Amino acid sequence: MTLQRFFFALYILLLAPLADAQLSLPKQLFGASKEASKPAEATTTEAVDPRAEAATLLAEARRQQDEQRLKDRAATENGSPISERQRLLGRLVLLYGERVNLLDELDTLNNAPPETPNQRTLLAEFDGPPPYSALRVDALRDEYDTLSEHLKSLAAAGRALEEQQTELIDARKRASKAVRLAEDRLASANKREQVDKDRDNRELASLGQRQVEADLTTTTLGRELIQREVEKLQPLREKMQRLLARVLPEQRLSKEDFEQQKASLRGRQNRVSAEIDRVVAANSKLAAERERLAKLLTGADPNGPIAHRMRVLDVQMETGRLTLMTLSWLDGLIQIAGSAWEQRFVGFRSDDSATRQAVLSALQRTAEELASRQDLFREMQDGARTAVMQQALRLDNTSLSSSARSQESAILQALEKRVQDYQSVEIAGRQLYRQIKRWLKDFGYSGEAVDADDWKLGALQITNILKQIWDFEMFAVEDSTFVDGKTVSVSYGITVGKSIGAIALYIVGYWLFSLLSARLQRLMVSRFRVDQQLASVIRRWSMIALALVLVIFILNLARIPLTVFAFMGGALAIGIGFGTQTIIKNVISGIIILFERKIRVGDIVAIEGMTGYVTQVDLRASTLRGFDGLEALVPNSSLLENQIINWTYSNTHVRREIRIGIAYGSPVRDAADIISGCADDHGQVLSDPKPEVFFEDFGDNALLLVLVFWVELGPNLMGRRVDSDLRYAMEKRLGKAGITISFPQRDVHLDLSQPLPVRVVQAPASEGGERQASAAQRNAQPTEKHDDERKTP
Repeated sequence: MTLQRFFFALYILLLAPLADAQLSLPKQLFGASKEASKPAEATTTEAVDPRAEAATLLAEARRQQDEQRLKDRAATENGSPISERQRLLGRLVLLYGERVNLLDELDTLNNAPPETPNQRTLLAEFDGPPPYSALRVDALRDEYDTLSEHLKSLAAAGRALEEQQTELIDARKRASKAVRLAEDRLASANKREQVDKDRDNRELASLGQRQVEADLTTTTLGRELIQREVEKLQPLREKMQRLLARVLPEQRLSKEDFEQQKASLRGRQNRVSAEIDRVVAANSKLAAERERLAKLLTGADPNGPIAHRMRVLDVQMETGRLTLMTLSWLDGLIQIAGSAWEQRFVGFRSDDSATRQAVLSALQRTAEELASRQDLFREMQDGARTAVMQQALRLDNTSLSSSARSQESAILQALEKRVQDYQSVEIAGRQLYRQIKRWLKDFGYSGEAVDADDWKLGALQITNILKQIWDFEMFAVEDSTFVDGKTVSVSYGITVGKSIGAIALYIVGYWLFSLLSARLQRLMVSRFRVDQQLASVIRRWSMIALALVLVIFILNLARIPLTVFAFMGGALAIGIGFGTQTIIKNVISGIIILFERKIRVGDIVAIEGMTGYVTQVDLRASTLRGFDGLEALVPNSSLLENQIINWTYSNTHVRREIRIGIAYGSPVRDAADIISGCADDHGQVLSDPKPEVFFEDFGDNALLLVLVFWVELGPNLMGRRVDSDLRYAMEKRLGKAGITISFPQRDVHLDLSQPLPVRVVQAPASEGGERQASAAQRNAQPTEKHDDERKTP
């Protein structure tokens, strides 16, 4: 046991310098140790060069890797696999080598200027006075955009390394814990085999800890390199931004620059044409080769090498066809770029607002066309990438023969060529779109100083947009006519302007017709003595007929054929058959009511428990205003199908009745005369028929008399008010005559042949004697009440 502890202590002493070297680099780079904060005089050891230390660690790791490789080679000859120690050492060599490279890049970055020679030359070109070449301004913009994208990618990489650093810190804690556990197991081992096994485990754990430490140091160095690069490039970006703000308003496109750009575009177009010729020739060779193989395939094995070769040729020929298509797209993009450069040249050379507006419109249309193509390019590129990944998975199949693997590799290369072609077209379109958006911004917003013509330019832009919307063709229709016995088809375009004009003309015409029809209705009522309801019906039907004529007239005037609405015939028939049957039934009922005139405006009707005046009779529903002021919309079909009480159908006279009872012994004749006189004196009671009083019956408590009188219904008459007035008058006059209006009377007989039961209920103890007395008093009250009732006559 003492010997094991001695070897363990010796091992720790041997590994201590290496562990210190692993941890010393981050401390020296970032000043994280406490010793870094001490004065220089207090430090006794000299500063270690991180680059030399990293090279030393790399050399030591390579030496250990070589030794372990020799051991693994001997073990492999004996049938043993490559050891885990060899894999860890290989990972360490890679990490130490990456650390050396990062330190070299960091040193180069610290000593190099922030801008490249090309950028330095480009910035120096704008030190002179304006104007500046638009081509050089475009180059400056490209450098600025490239730098901005590079800074964005650096920021994303920094965030990724920060997350990785956090994970490695946790991994370092786990590795340190694994080393301590391995050392504890080694210290407690007794047998030699167990000691050797635990020693190997401890060495593997130590190597794992060294790997995590090296990975953490490399990640920290990577973050430091990114941070230094961002700090160095950010001022350069701001400098370019300020320079662009200064030179953009002063850029000019000279004729020499324009001709130079046109020559460059022609050169690109010639190269694309040459590439098209080359691809056509290659496809012709492939087609000839495939035709030769197709002849040889007759009678051969369909799964043999000839069939596989033909499959490869098919894929290559399809790739060639797609390459021709992408080259054609590139040629079209070059032509679009040439037209855009011409528009830009015109915009720079002209000061006329209308010309600038035409340039803006043309460039905007080009930008919209390019934007619409970008989605298509990306979708095709994604599809090609998916095919490449599937082919790569197929190529990973270990059961393929060498010839089959060669053929699958050729197919993979052809598929990768498709991705490259799509990507080249997508990049070219994106670059041209970015250029045109820049030019639009220059001409429309920041490219010119503010002057008095800017409002004219804005007005022209708005006018052009509105004109495009007005002339936008929604759809086109064909109209066939017969000319000299032949059918001639004419196509008409239905634009937004035609539609809006037709709708506006219809609204104006309908408004004029409504005024004219209202005037005619008043003339029919006042001069021709036509009934108001009939005049309203004539007005409604006239408006319907005039609206149909107006629609046909406007469609012909706007050159919109009626065949546009032919597709609505089937849908309209289905709608009438299923969805509008209730509406049609109500409309037909309304027409019947209007012509039969069984129910008219002003009639007093009672339907479904509601009584009131008919205020309006329309085609679909009628309006009923109740005596309580509420209005109800009654479907016309209900007025025909249900039983309706029309109080004013043929006569507005309505009979009403008031019953009154007088006491027995009263003079009945005198009472009848008084009641009849009350009715005669009321102004709203009709004298013809004359009011009558009838002796109706001998009631239980009174002699019953009934006053029957007639009133004429009208908008100013309320029957309840007449009844109330008559009752007031009868009560007053009968009282003066001493005639009593009887009320119900009852005689109650109490049987006293048996004693009255009296119960005394004892109240709870908590409530006291007062509660008992009150209960006894309440029980005694019914007896007194019965005695009083017995004495009543």
